[in-house]
Amino acid sequence: MSEINITIFHPTTSRTDAISLPLSATLSDLTSFASALLDLDGDIVILRDRTKIADANSGDRTLESAGIKDGEFLTVVRANELQSNNNGGSPARQRARPNPPPAAAGGLDFSNILAANNTSSAAAAAPSAAAGGLTFNIPGLSAPTPSQPIEWPGMNLDDAISRNPNVTHLMTLFLSPNHPNLLKELNYHNPTVYKKLISTNRNITQMSTIWRETMMKSSVSRFLALHEKQSKEREMTSRLHTNPHDEEANRYFGEKIRKENVQRQYEQMMEEYPESMGRVLMLYINCSVKQKPLQVFVDSGAQMTIMSKCCAERLGLLHLLDDRFEGTAVGVGTGKILGKIHIVDLEIGGYAFPCSITVIDSKEGLGDKNMDCLFGLDMLKRHRCCIDLGKNALIFPSAGLEAPFLHEKDLPVEKGGTLGFDAERENAEIEARWEELEKKEMEGKSENGKKGDDNMDESK
Repeated sequence: MSEINITIFHPTTSRTDAISLPLSATLSDLTSFASALLDLDGDIVILRDRTKIADANSGDRTLESAGIKDGEFLTVVRANELQSNNNGGSPARQRARPNPPPAAAGGLDFSNILAANNTSSAAAAAPSAAAGGLTFNIPGLSAPTPSQPIEWPGMNLDDAISRNPNVTHLMTLFLSPNHPNLLKELNYHNPTVYKKLISTNRNITQMSTIWRETMMKSSVSRFLALHEKQSKEREMTSRLHTNPHDEEANRYFGEKIRKENVQRQYEQMMEEYPESMGRVLMLYINCSVKQKPLQVFVDSGAQMTIMSKCCAERLGLLHLLDDRFEGTAVGVGTGKILGKIHIVDLEIGGYAFPCSITVIDSKEGLGDKNMDCLFGLDMLKRHRCCIDLGKNALIFPSAGLEAPFLHEKDLPVEKGGTLGFDAERENAEIEARWEELEKKEMEGKSENGKKGDDNMDESK
């Protein structure tokens, strides 16, 4: 096996990740990857079964020589965390701790329980010490690995992934009837992976393999991006220390500060005004012309009321078109004006409102090809309309009429609504785009590999 899969875990933050490395990779490579993937600064130590196998001074020793095998679960800690835990558990500090009050004095006596635990812990640690290995007492590491998935009612996808580093446990949760939302969330965020998992016919082993491969690919990409970012920052910091007036270094940190300010504002907005990230539904009202239904877009920013040629033809109005008023409409883009229909009765809520409508060529017209009719400022002023967003209605004071603006469920997808929305079709389109991107990525990698081989041949 040329490559092995390794799971790394930081007990202090409960972060976990998976990585695929060749057996020829060094322990120094492993510590670099672990530091970047788990976002740990400073020197780190890697442990297996509470025994140190790698640190910052591991040198060129390979994973194969260290006995690291496929599917290994390794614990990663900072060197200072390891040192502080060792100091906290030293015999000298234990002797300095005051004895607990006896049960007769009103305290609770747990000495028998503690003694039993200490005896069993010492017995468990003895083989390792006798073999010459080092043992460590790290919070979270000495606790037994749960034999069952960690779960609770209402658990979301992020919770399930972060609390279940064991991939088999995670796949068990995905298939559990107690958490039907997990696969739905995965389908929303990553339909490609969801489709691959479902194609296994609920085979947990195959699902685990697919999940590991996918997560490892994303982990390596994340590591490379993070490594490049950290290298760039170290370079700029060094240049700034050498020359405080270095233009490029000052520009780099100025941009970094700007992005941090933008991110801070973004987080504040998401905390206080999350609705501003939602999609704003445009204002439509229901009406009819000659008893034929029509959804009209209310736009106070449009100078005149406009209708597309296709819509006018569908409503049987083209024979009333006065082509003496043809010309060019200018706004966001331009459109060809075919003419004007001088009086069209818009029937709204049982009332007829006469409107003068400009007809635009459908091919070069309203910009949005799905816009049939636009109720502009000229007719809004003519009928003294009021756009009342508090009541979510267009008010006609002369008739005492309130025409409600349409909700998403009332509008087709082409107009920003959800009427006729096909989730399966949309997911299929997203999956197709993902597959196309992955295919291009694989083709790019194969081409780069061929170029590298050609360069090697030329150098020989």
